[in-house]
Amino acid sequence: MDFENLHVHAKELEFVKSFIQIVIHAFEDGAVFFATDLTEVTFKHTEKFDFPGLDVGNHFSNDGLAAKVIQARRPITFEIPREVYGKRVCAIGGPVWNDTDSEIIGSWALGAPRQHKIIQAFDTFAPVLADMLPEGGMLCLSTKDKYEKRQGSKKFDIPSIQVNTPIREGSSQELVLKQKNLVTDEVDESVYGVPVLSATAPLFDDNTGAVLGGFTVVLPRKLAKDLKAIANTLDQGLTGVSASIQQITVATNEASSNQSNLHEEIGKVKEQLDNINNVMRFIKEIADETKMLGLNASIEAARVGDAGRGFGVVAEEIRKLSEESKKTVIQIKELTQQIEKSMNATADASQSTLAVTEETSAAVQEVNATIEEMTSLANKLTETAANL
Repeated sequence: MDFENLHVHAKELEFVKSFIQIVIHAFEDGAVFFATDLTEVTFKHTEKFDFPGLDVGNHFSNDGLAAKVIQARRPITFEIPREVYGKRVCAIGGPVWNDTDSEIIGSWALGAPRQHKIIQAFDTFAPVLADMLPEGGMLCLSTKDKYEKRQGSKKFDIPSIQVNTPIREGSSQELVLKQKNLVTDEVDESVYGVPVLSATAPLFDDNTGAVLGGFTVVLPRKLAKDLKAIANTLDQGLTGVSASIQQITVATNEASSNQSNLHEEIGKVKEQLDNINNVMRFIKEIADETKMLGLNASIEAARVGDAGRGFGVVAEEIRKLSEESKKTVIQIKELTQQIEKSMNATADASQSTLAVTEETSAAVQEVNATIEEMTSLANKLTETAANL
């Protein structure tokens, strides 16, 4: 029925009443229909909704629906704000004409609550959705000044938010009325006992486009907070370990450099020992030659008798000096052999130490690479916590 173009006469009013009593059941949230004469209510039928105080036999107010349609002399639609009946109501009413269509003898009106589709479905989907969230969550619907519906979960709830609780100043529920788009709000644990993320989407009137209120999902952020704390602790620990490894790397490189220098110096000492051995061999050869010369000199001195006695003494002393020189060369050679043996052992140890140092340096580099990977993982963990 096209109510806006309905032109009702007195004789048609009974048909309208009967028709309304049939179709009123189709209004999901209920409806109310009433008729009046020029002063009071003469008929009323309700279904799950009513206009309180507007009963049969009661006078209607001068600024009510009946008075306005009688004055307008045509059908009028009305948007009744939530503050009047606790719900937004859409109503339509029109005058009742006499049979000659010459004057108005009364009025008729039909009113029904208007609810956003999310509000209508809230009680169905909210309990299921709240418990599906990993850490639980809370869902609520708010009007311009208070919460109209709420649904907590088994894992998480906010007891301080109840139906008719005023919305918090500065909250996403308040901001969404002004900004008319999705508003998110990070709330620290001082407000609800745990850190939460609140996201509120505006609910628009399908006809006017006005913001009626907001649909809010409140998610606890305890897991994200714990993950972030773990990531920060891991990052700090890895930073400290990395600094220590860097110091070890510097020390290892320095030790490796010193060991290489030592190895080179040992090589040089071995070369000097070889030179000393060469000199010792030369001295031994001289001593041997000197001994032979001394021996020959003694023989020649013996041949010339007393004349060569002095020369013989000198030759004997030369031979003795040659013997002493030869003994000294042997002792020096023994010492140099011992030194060479020690130097060879030191060179072998130095070479082994150098190899270990180089292996240690390589291992430190691998540890550094692993720490860098772990630091990268800690950063990713922080990002993941921030996105939860």
